[in-house]
Amino acid sequence: MLVIKVWCLPEVDEEKLQSLWRDVVASVIEVKELGLKNEHDMVVLFPPDRMRLGLGEEIIVEINNLSTKPERIWVCGRLMPQVGKAVKKHFPSAYVVC
Repeated sequence: MLVIKVWCLPEVDEEKLQSLWRDVVASVIEVKELGLKNEHDMVVLFPPDRMRLGLGEEIIVEINNLSTKPERIWVCGRLMPQVGKAVKKHFPSAYVVC
């Protein structure tokens, strides 16, 4: 199962997180080569950061378990920009690293 963690988010309300979650899920599903159909094929996490200083300036997106199937490895070059754009849409002034 694909696991996506979005680190260093600024404090936002539940509605904003749900909207971000929907866009991240949709961006992954757009990469048809992965064969993922819906949110049940992945886990998207938003781990909290204990230090508030600098949150939202740089956002890190970590994608794990992509290589469980050999045919998925080469898709990274397409998946990472897709997910990065989905996050950047919600935090346009942040530096997003995926």
